[in-house]
Amino acid sequence: MGLKHLAANTKLKVTTKGVKPNSSFVITVDNLTSGRTFVSKARSRSGTFISTITADTRGVNRVTVKDGKGSVIKTYISVGSAEIDCCIAKLVHDAINCTCKCNKCKEDLERAQTIRLLLQSAQYESTLGLTESVQHKYNKAKELCVEVCACGC
Repeated sequence: MGLKHLAANTKLKVTTKGVKPNSSFVITVDNLTSGRTFVSKARSRSGTFISTITADTRGVNRVTVKDGKGSVIKTYISVGSAEIDCCIAKLVHDAINCTCKCNKCKEDLERAQTIRLLLQSAQYESTLGLTESVQHKYNKAKELCVEVCACGC
């Protein structure tokens, strides 16, 4: 199964292969960050289904695919990172265009690097199913995404 976050984390594309042809499936997206749940149905063709779900997937999400009998086929943890990616881009932009006359301009870039490392770690740990650790790293990255003028020298 594959997951792909689309449209700034407002949609999630779920692809599952090797399932029974012409069968019904229920896809549940639990946004562990916001507490919201989104449910969609899909039907397989030739042992594969692709379903695009409209859901707010910003943050940490648990995606569960169940067959028509309610048996869990697959469960995944994913990280919708569009909001934090935007923050990183802004911090890097600010660091590049910084006009401070001291060494304080590096702070935006260092913060962006820290946030990126936290996000990468959360994304890797999501593949291992470490939900609590993923949520903690995502929350820490989001907490560091604050606009602060580095000039103060």
